[in-house]
Amino acid sequence: MGKAASMPENYDSIAKRIYKMKSVIPVDYNQYVQTEINAFIKNDNSATANLLGKSLYNLPEIEKILKRNRLPAELKYLAISLSDLNNHKVSADGSSGIWQLKYHVAKTYNLKINSYIDERRDPLKATEAASKYLEELYKIYEDWPLTIAAFYSSSLDVNKAIRQSGGKLEYWKIHSYLNENVQQAVPRFIATMYLLTYFREHKLIPIAFKPIETDTVAIVNWTTFEQINKVMSIEVSLLKEYNPIFKKSIIPYTPSKYYIHIPSASLKFFREMDDSLYIFKNKEPGLVTTPDNKPKPTQPGDSTSTETEAGNKSTTAAENEEAAKPKPKPNVENTKGLALLTYTVKKGDGLGKIADKYDCTISEIKKWNKLKSNMIKPGQKLKIYVPKALLSKYKKKK
Repeated sequence: MGKAASMPENYDSIAKRIYKMKSVIPVDYNQYVQTEINAFIKNDNSATANLLGKSLYNLPEIEKILKRNRLPAELKYLAISLSDLNNHKVSADGSSGIWQLKYHVAKTYNLKINSYIDERRDPLKATEAASKYLEELYKIYEDWPLTIAAFYSSSLDVNKAIRQSGGKLEYWKIHSYLNENVQQAVPRFIATMYLLTYFREHKLIPIAFKPIETDTVAIVNWTTFEQINKVMSIEVSLLKEYNPIFKKSIIPYTPSKYYIHIPSASLKFFREMDDSLYIFKNKEPGLVTTPDNKPKPTQPGDSTSTETEAGNKSTTAAENEEAAKPKPKPNVENTKGLALLTYTVKKGDGLGKIADKYDCTISEIKKWNKLKSNMIKPGQKLKIYVPKALLSKYKKKK
């Protein structure tokens, strides 16, 4: 059990420790950093002790990727300061994963994001993408604190702060010109590095993080975590934790297959029950199919296969004429199998946050509401379509 620490009385000792830390990235001590340190060491609910245990377990793999990309190993602390290593974290602007990557950044570095999949939630793939983005930003600023600020927000925000400061290129000289939510990025990064280096001095005891042993298995057709749970009695919460990229707990079909992690103890049973796992077979479960996730084509001889050549020849001229008529475009407000909700935008909401809440995409929300940009404001009413079978569940989220 983690032990809560009392508030520090001697701030000079904290300052001395910070300046002793060996780091390629410049670190400083001030009231902003101390505020973030206080948030870590004053908690009485074991949150910091749990975070320490999780960090000590996960940091070596993150550090390995950073070093392979020739980046400072200390950047591993940035993932903790951004997300507490929570793969499922989504910010108000739609940033996601342990590195809180924005949509356009993730797409730039070839992470897959669609109605079902968000590879920003894959910690290893996200770390690779984050490494490339950090490298590009450092080429612009040649200063790690400025790079961290730009990674947290954007180059536009940092460049604006630089202009407002009169062209200063030192982080603490532009700090006050940054947006208030961006100002915490560098202080929290320094505080995180301090915490992982000196937690013993604050009598904090990490709670050991012990993930279960897993094996990787291929999924060859449409299925859901619920179906896997039904067949194999693997908890849905466990499947979500170890397979965070599946946004809706649905594993879609793709010719190249998706792979999931299951408990090693269930591997033999998985192989025995393989056919029972796929409930949708050759059909999609009433949801939008994205181009790279088309349902598995039917095979010759299947009961669902196309008509025979002889049968096709019997089509009448009238049927041919009807088939040749242009089909009307579907009305999104009459989406089959979906129910309409009205969502009132709250302070701090962004389209990404709302899309994640209702398991849809930003583009779908924009289409349903005829929005030309991602800008929304508190009090605005938005149309949201959800599966009818889950209407009561989503109503509770309002």
